[in-house]
Amino acid sequence: MSTIAPRLSKQKEKLLLELFQDNVEFCLLYKGSFHGFRESELKSRCAKQGRTVIVGYLESGLIVGGYTSQSFISQSKAIKDKEAFIFTIDETKSSCFPVKKPENAVNFSTGFNFGGAFFFGNPKNFNMNYIAISSNENYESALPEGQHSLQDVEVYRVQDVGDLLDSPWRDVSWTNKLFEKTDITWYKPSVDSVSHARVLLVGPVGAGKSSFISSVNSVFCNKVFNLAMVGTGPGSFTKRLKSYNIRAERGGDGTALVFCDMMGLGETKSSGVKVKDIMSVLKGHVQDGYQFIPSQAIEPGATKYIQKPALKDKIHCVAFVLDACKLDIYHKHVEETFQELRSEISDVGVHQVALLTHIDEVCHAVGEDVKYVYRSRFIQQQIQKAAKLLGMSVSCIVPVKNYSSELELNDNTDMLILSAVNLMLLHADAFLDEHKLI
Repeated sequence: MSTIAPRLSKQKEKLLLELFQDNVEFCLLYKGSFHGFRESELKSRCAKQGRTVIVGYLESGLIVGGYTSQSFISQSKAIKDKEAFIFTIDETKSSCFPVKKPENAVNFSTGFNFGGAFFFGNPKNFNMNYIAISSNENYESALPEGQHSLQDVEVYRVQDVGDLLDSPWRDVSWTNKLFEKTDITWYKPSVDSVSHARVLLVGPVGAGKSSFISSVNSVFCNKVFNLAMVGTGPGSFTKRLKSYNIRAERGGDGTALVFCDMMGLGETKSSGVKVKDIMSVLKGHVQDGYQFIPSQAIEPGATKYIQKPALKDKIHCVAFVLDACKLDIYHKHVEETFQELRSEISDVGVHQVALLTHIDEVCHAVGEDVKYVYRSRFIQQQIQKAAKLLGMSVSCIVPVKNYSSELELNDNTDMLILSAVNLMLLHADAFLDEHKLI
């Protein structure tokens, strides 16, 4: 728990807890009177924290607030949330007003907006000590319409009590880092004509493809180091096809593993990389350095198009990359693209695995120590959601934590990364073994 004293008293906290069906607890993320009431301060402290509840304190003593099960992310459109609700707490009771139109449940583009029913924040000066209340079709009626100053405002992460299972749902040895690392260092593809196993990372913009490549490189360099350039904007930072040979140590010889990074999938047909381009890369037709054009797929005869690729030019394993924070809010076009890709990639016989990233941002226990990842009930549920979205076996999906803000390596984080890489190499060899028979 935070050392900052919450304004929410134990009595009022108990009344708030009564609104939740499951057994939860609150962890204070932001307190306006302590951190400042600037909207930017609230958003920086509350981004990607999983389930959150905002609590506002009116001068009359009434408490008003809202709950969302969706992780806070900055985007201009409303976020769908079937579990969202707004509430009031007086001296003796709490009252809950569920969402009526889940597609308009919450919007974080300006302030903390619950479908216009409770709008925390002042659009004029971007301060959070203000709430506008109105009646509309998005939520059950709560209070008379009006605008109010807030004495204070707080945001809490809502986390499960007893979220950790008694025993892990997947067995993993946390002491085999050296063995996992050695297996990758000494790996050789099973076909003599292929010097490197080529693994293509495919996923939506911002899922963590480039960050994963840099994280793998960091493990082998024994130092956090960005090999692949990483972006934080709404569009894809990676524009070109780029291959990265992972070295066994910093400045040392390269391993037999090459990661291929490319433009991310877009939310619409006019944005992001096209399925046709991905399949061209998969079949070995696209040279390294080719710059993708969302409106135009690469065609035979184009610059950097390989007419007759050899087995060594092709992709030997595809790793889909999904953000655990966004599984419930991916655009329908992204889901349809995944299904189309899964079908076409399977038709050419390339094996596929998946990475679930940002696991530390959706489960508090895992955020404290990734060693809890396979005891986390929530992560297990997210893996199952990813499997359903991709139409893929759960056994082919692994959770990972990429290095982002850290300056030092962590052995448990390294183990998840190395295990994921070894799974990719196992599937790459399965593909190559099949080509021995052709």
